[in-house]
Amino acid sequence: MTMSIRYATGSRILHWLVAALVFVLVPVGIWMAGRAEMDIFDDLTNTLYAWHKAIGATVLVLMVIRIIVKQRYGSPPYSATLSRRQTVAATSLHHLLYLLLVLTPLLGWAGVTAFPALITLGGYNLPAMPLVPEDQALATRLFEIHGAFALLLATLIIGHIGAALIHLVIRKDGVFQRMWFGRE
Repeated sequence: MTMSIRYATGSRILHWLVAALVFVLVPVGIWMAGRAEMDIFDDLTNTLYAWHKAIGATVLVLMVIRIIVKQRYGSPPYSATLSRRQTVAATSLHHLLYLLLVLTPLLGWAGVTAFPALITLGGYNLPAMPLVPEDQALATRLFEIHGAFALLLATLIIGHIGAALIHLVIRKDGVFQRMWFGRE
């Protein structure tokens, strides 16, 4: 292994927590949207929406914390074995993932504000997003953009996972260990 510098523990915890939540959000979002397209609005559909909104709000809060932690502690340097092109690609992908992990839940929140459908789990209501009017056409457009961003995010995450596995299994250059909890 050519590298042993890791992200701060808080960054690693937030990374894996957000990852786990996104792995729930995407399939739940696809499932609930499919049921809505088939005009199935029953207790299951309502439960899926409630969970999706609650988890999405949690991801947004965790991403704000993650950005603060990243600003405070930074990122470890990339391995010297990576080319300049690879480090630019990795940095660009990370910035795009962060952007989408903030914008996607913000668009969902704006959509449920415009709809309005702010109720989540246990009767808890999300606060309405400031400056977003109740407007069905606006809500529809916001949900379309939210869905497109979610699918783009899922696609980029698949690429991110693929690259991480290449570094872990094939290159064995320590890049994966920067974000892992095991021994160096």
